Amino acid sequence: MPEADINLEEHWQEIQSEIASRGFVVYPNYIFSTEHKAIWPEEEEIAKFLDLADMLERKIIYVHSSKFDSEEALDLLLLSAPSDLVDYDVKTVRECLRSLGVESSEEAKDYLKTTKFYEGHRVSIRVEWVFDGIIHTYLRSPAWYTDISELAARVLDLSESLVYE
Repeated sequence: MPEADINLEEHWQEIQSEIASRGFVVYPNYIFSTEHKAIWPEEEEIAKFLDLADMLERKIIYVHSSKFDSEEALDLLLLSAPSDLVDYDVKTVRECLRSLGVESSEEAKDYLKTTKFYEGHRVSIRVEWVFDGIIHTYLRSPAWYTDISELAARVLDLSESLVYE
């Protein structure tokens, strides 16, 4: 399996220490909104992001992190699949692959193997604060998550090609 480009476990610990050392009040979740967001550049460090929050006298920081699991592996398929191809009542990735008609394909086997390998690995870190109605967001995820998303797309492409051709 490919190595992650960033060790999110270590980075998560660093972020928690950095936030604690500055005395922010932590709200233990993210802000559920896609509007009015300013995403912090990936090449910039968390310290600079928090420096800006300090400078703007932000006291509450929203912090959330999640680990990859079988439910997320299933969601990657269900949320991208055309509604006429998938059974939304499936409970597992294997059931979903079966309902898509691709369970025995190499793409499906690769998806199952890869998602199983990454179960329990930290998949995202999100730190946010609000200023003048703008949600400032520091977001990190590993490269392997993009790889898994691309695998899901290949599985769905295969399923579509079997149904529509």
